[in-house]
Amino acid sequence: MSVEKSQVLDALRRVKGPDLEGNIVDLGLVSEVLIKDGRVYFSITIPASRAEELEQLRKAAEKVVSGVDGVAGVTAVLTADAAPGAARAMPVKTSGAAVPEHPRVAEARAKGATGDGAGPRQAAAGPSGGGPTGAGQKQIQAVPGVKHVIAVASGKGGVGKSTVTVNLALGLQAIGLKVGIVDADIYGPSQPRLLGISGQPEITKGKAIKPLPGWGLKVMSMGFLVDEGTPVVWRGPMVVNALGQMLRDTDWAGDTGDLDVLVIDMPPGTGDIQLTISQNVPLAGAVIVSTPQDLALIDARKGIAMFKKVEVPILGIVENMSYFLCPSCGTRSDIFGHGGARDEAAKLGVAFLGEVPLHMDIRETSDSGKPVTVTQPDSAHAAIFRELAAKVWSEVERAKGTLTPPPVLDVTDSDKTLKAAFPDGRTFEYSAEMLRVMSPSAEVQGHSPDQRVTVPRKKNVKISSLAPVGNYATRIAFDDGHNTGLYTWGYLHLLGREKDQRWAAYLDELAAKGLARE
Repeated sequence: MSVEKSQVLDALRRVKGPDLEGNIVDLGLVSEVLIKDGRVYFSITIPASRAEELEQLRKAAEKVVSGVDGVAGVTAVLTADAAPGAARAMPVKTSGAAVPEHPRVAEARAKGATGDGAGPRQAAAGPSGGGPTGAGQKQIQAVPGVKHVIAVASGKGGVGKSTVTVNLALGLQAIGLKVGIVDADIYGPSQPRLLGISGQPEITKGKAIKPLPGWGLKVMSMGFLVDEGTPVVWRGPMVVNALGQMLRDTDWAGDTGDLDVLVIDMPPGTGDIQLTISQNVPLAGAVIVSTPQDLALIDARKGIAMFKKVEVPILGIVENMSYFLCPSCGTRSDIFGHGGARDEAAKLGVAFLGEVPLHMDIRETSDSGKPVTVTQPDSAHAAIFRELAAKVWSEVERAKGTLTPPPVLDVTDSDKTLKAAFPDGRTFEYSAEMLRVMSPSAEVQGHSPDQRVTVPRKKNVKISSLAPVGNYATRIAFDDGHNTGLYTWGYLHLLGREKDQRWAAYLDELAAKGLARE
């Protein structure tokens, strides 16, 4: 049953105004009503000085709307306009009560699995001078179903941040991780177009939002809730609440288990929304995207300064549109200059993650919803994003103190077996066949779980060569020509620990699809 705006307004007319005169609708206090998939969002404008005392009014408004037939959820926020001559309007706190931490979140935090480093940021999230943790201090809560959260940000728009984000996420998936994306750019969501996803998220029985699948990723975006041509004209508090719902009301774990990493495509700039995310989401770190020219780097510095202010680790800088190679003659042109981001990373003492060229293939695949990392896995551009992802993940592990040290690798048994001896004393042996069919490359990823590619007929494959990649991975080439798999030390260690289960699952997939090993 669909919910109409008139039904919502009729229900809200039952709520008295701030001084018990009239009702909040006829007094003109209700605005920005949005209804999507049975969920209702609206704001109530009040005097900023009365925010605390009128919290009950907000709760009453939510209660009456939740009683309307067909309503699956309600979010109301209080907003305040500045008085003439006063400072700009400030977001108004929407809830005075502490939200109990979910047992699963508490367990993940106890294990250090949230990837937050939230401790140093508790003070940043709470009011200054509030003393010890208590009634006045806000606690950063983990995102249920997510082990690590990475923000991808830029100081300004137009630097290709969203394109880098989606290919970074697919690169992380290609090194063996379970990955999701939140499109936090409420005013200009890009991920639905970049991933070629359309449709509306389902609401589970527990009233959680089910993310949409795209190329093996779990994705949530305002673009799924609002038509592409419809502008979102919300004020800051509405945006912050919508982001909170997309992050914490989404069933990220689903049937496949907790995500290893959730990538947030941040809106450009360093305003209230970006600062709120940085202070209230347990970020494992931030990746900064910039183009080489000075104008972009000035704004990139501001983004880095913002993250450092709230003690979010900077995982590194990516130089996008670093250079252009003419597809006809091969001549290289540094259209926006070159090396500016690398130099800036050196000055600031942060990792330089890599250069991404300006190329038609990246642009065309992005515009068509078929990202280059997953649809052209053998291309040089896909290799760039996979290596970028491996560097980012190694920085996350290094920041948490969980970086897997390099093993001693030895190819034996006439190139049919790889032996990896890790410094923790564990030694694993992998058949070439197993490494080939479980290659952490985009080749084996489908657009959705039922389209996942199962690689058959590799029983007699051999290892041709090992090529080190930094101090965090090796690239394995096989005699069938496949060489796009980037095996991080962490992935090899995981593969060794779960070898029996993964091999049994592979054999089951072969049988279910009527495929053979040779």
